Amino acid sequence: MKVLVVNVGSTSVKYNLYEMDTEARLAAGRVERIGTAEALHVHEAGSAPVDGREIQGALRSILAHLTRAGGPLPDASSLAAVGHRVVHGGERLITPTPVDEKVEAIIEECARYAPLHNPVNLAGIRSAREVFPSVPHVAVFDTAFHAQLPPQAYTYAVPHELYLSKGVRRYGFHGPSHQFMALSAAEHLKTDLSRLKLITCHLGGGASISAIERGVSVETSMGMTPLEGLVMGTRAGDLDPALPLLLAKDGMTPEQIDTLLNRQSGLAGLSGVSADFRDVQQAADAGNPRARLAIDVFVHRIRKYIGAYAAVLGGADALVFTGGIGENSALVRSRVCEGLLFMGVSLDERANETQRPADHGGIVEVSAPRAPTQVLVVRTDEERMIAREVMRCLVGPTATLRSVRARPIPVGVSVRHVHLSRADCDALFGPGYELTSKRDVTQPGQYVTRETVDLVGPKGEIQRVAIINPLRKQTQVELARTDAFTLGVTPPLRESGKLEGTPGITLRGPAGTVTIPSGVILALRHVHMSPEEARDFGVKDRNVIQVRVEGDREMTMGDVLVRVHPDFRLDMHVDTDEANAAGLTSDSVVAFGGVQTGGA
Repeated sequence: MKVLVVNVGSTSVKYNLYEMDTEARLAAGRVERIGTAEALHVHEAGSAPVDGREIQGALRSILAHLTRAGGPLPDASSLAAVGHRVVHGGERLITPTPVDEKVEAIIEECARYAPLHNPVNLAGIRSAREVFPSVPHVAVFDTAFHAQLPPQAYTYAVPHELYLSKGVRRYGFHGPSHQFMALSAAEHLKTDLSRLKLITCHLGGGASISAIERGVSVETSMGMTPLEGLVMGTRAGDLDPALPLLLAKDGMTPEQIDTLLNRQSGLAGLSGVSADFRDVQQAADAGNPRARLAIDVFVHRIRKYIGAYAAVLGGADALVFTGGIGENSALVRSRVCEGLLFMGVSLDERANETQRPADHGGIVEVSAPRAPTQVLVVRTDEERMIAREVMRCLVGPTATLRSVRARPIPVGVSVRHVHLSRADCDALFGPGYELTSKRDVTQPGQYVTRETVDLVGPKGEIQRVAIINPLRKQTQVELARTDAFTLGVTPPLRESGKLEGTPGITLRGPAGTVTIPSGVILALRHVHMSPEEARDFGVKDRNVIQVRVEGDREMTMGDVLVRVHPDFRLDMHVDTDEANAAGLTSDSVVAFGGVQTGGA
């Protein structure tokens, strides 16, 4: 099932295409300079100019790219759904929701709370429904994760009639990111989310903090609109509500005040340098006093919120950082954590400086050993979270695995088979015989042949056993334990190719028989990965990992060997006995459960 996630902004359209059976990202890209005739479609194969005067033009370019010859989609109808990120859903749209005219109308009503975002989100939905008319469209809302805020957290101290008649209350934003952080933390800490108290910090151009208790957001820094809360790239965050009144009395229009507070304030307004934290930090390092002040205010506001949320929660099990600044700025994390020893926060400064989530499967721990409160840094993946929410909407909560830090691993059930040497192939099928392909297997360049052999053991035989090509230096026979019982042999559990001290067997083909003195094994379960996939999971060649099997026969499998090679494709091999015990088929996936030990 393929899901296309679309995020439409005021000047760009970003997209990600996922194969949800394995959560593999099949394509990703963006169309820039929307609203002009000279838009640019940037994707994995390069870039191309497009007419972006209308959003439909950008979306048609995306569709044409995805359905090109050799592309990931045969046609638009092969999509299971298109998922849309929408900033504000108000009180009525609090779950991933199939889009119809009624839902569009509610999104339009909520634009009064998110005037910079909802109108363009809605324009993107309407355009996408024209370009992809036969595909379900699902809206996923930034506000939805905070829908269970308690009344004391979401209520403003204004006449209650404003809430009843106009929906004036706090809603919160960055929901997919806070949800992803919380699930990642629980997985890393090897406990259920319902047992944890977390403070999650999404720090980027937009910034927010949430207090999460037992998986539920109970406080968050953004309010009715994304303007409230922390200092951001161009947004002011918290300020005296009398300030806009004063500015209005001085002659500024509502539009000018809106521009000032949303587009000209924050780091940009304080520093006079840039909204980009990297530029501000560079200026501060060079001695710019306004840039230094901007960083001081930014850090102070974050620390103040964390302290307040620790009081709300009664302590925290973990403090989690993500976003462009949260993930990449060791300086911000260090300065924020400096004053938090009272709540058990203590950094390992070396880890904070050197460890990167991208190198460790998407999450690292940078707190000091035995610190009461863990400090975690997560590489958030809001688009993947949105794709999962789309699947939850379409087919229910059982559609997605609980693992969030790394995508699931597809399973290949390895039935009994033989790898032949050139000499043994000649003896079994005739000199120079070339085996013919029946079907490809998961690993590139390998295939099951139309030809088969019989295995003859001391107690019995098994006929028509598959052969996998290409030929090898030494013949190898891979069995399940029940096959070994049938044949009367006792092979050891071995990695492929490790054949010293293994038993032999007789192979029978149409041209003759061969008795090999060794080469029969029970194959050690293993996962093939490319180097890029290994980096995503935070593992190395010959690491041993655990995987989780979820479903009717939920279990954890240990001693799974990782094999990394540029030619490999992500796939876990288990034999038929293991697959039957776990209820797995070659259409199943398993969840990465972490590194078990340093090597095989």
